[in-house]
Amino acid sequence: MSEIRYDLITGKRVIIATERGKRPYDFNITHEEKKNNNTCPFCPGNEEMTPPTLVEIKDKKGNWLVRGFENKFAAVNRDLKSFEVPSLYKSEYGYGVAEVIVESPEHDVTFGSLSLGQMQKVFMAIIERYKKIAQDDKIKYIQVFKNFGARGGASLEHGHWQIIATSFIPDVVEKEVTGIQEYIKKKGKCPYCEIVKCEKEEGKRIIGENENFIVIAPYASQYPYESWIIPKEHQERFEELKEENIANLTEILKPLIEKYEREFNFPPYNIVVHTVPISDIRNYHWHIETIPRLTVAAGFELGTGVYINPVPPELAASVLRIE
Repeated sequence: MSEIRYDLITGKRVIIATERGKRPYDFNITHEEKKNNNTCPFCPGNEEMTPPTLVEIKDKKGNWLVRGFENKFAAVNRDLKSFEVPSLYKSEYGYGVAEVIVESPEHDVTFGSLSLGQMQKVFMAIIERYKKIAQDDKIKYIQVFKNFGARGGASLEHGHWQIIATSFIPDVVEKEVTGIQEYIKKKGKCPYCEIVKCEKEEGKRIIGENENFIVIAPYASQYPYESWIIPKEHQERFEELKEENIANLTEILKPLIEKYEREFNFPPYNIVVHTVPISDIRNYHWHIETIPRLTVAAGFELGTGVYINPVPPELAASVLRIE
């Protein structure tokens, strides 16, 4: 059962997903202990423990290297149902799509230790599913993300990405889209293109760059050691990445994640893809945000939505800098 409820005062959406409470969870063990792979639904040989395969990339021997399927414990799904709503409130069925992309057949490998070729296969599988999901005319936004560690929101150790597609444009995305459009109306330029230009001129917050991408510690970082990967050239849609661009992306993403894993001893983190909603909206500039979960939001942050970051992004960039 999945339900979208609206806050009476602010209109903020909340997804009530009862199935999520039934997820398997294996982070009650220490990092050194390794879970028995016979019980991991994401390991090879345990495919019957998950829904049927939707995307698969295999090696020459026919063994899968990346595998995707519906999330068994989905926050949203396509099974439309009716339910009672108190007269005071607004609610609707949580229509959507939720899928998992397992990034490697190896149970214990971390994302940063994947080969470049394996990382590229992960993004190829994600983009294939993204394009398929986008064909559903009820879907308005597709969120691609990775959770790592218990505090990062992952319930299973085995490395994986998630795709959650919703029938609405989430508030944060809507606000970002509006901000971009207003900036363009006032300045006549894409704000992300301006950020790339400014950061290259200043150099203080650059973590790394290559031919197609720049990595920065954003000027107004909400979280300690937060980083953004931004295409240098104006690109609206993540799903339009070509194979050569995927290779270029992983060449900058891999050393970044390796740096997080090394500097902070495999911290919990989130990788979130920000891209344009499924609509005729133009002038967006997709990017990837990586957020290590090194602090916990407390009363002020939860009460005001204003985050206190104890690490200046200039310092974060100097620590994370990719040589």
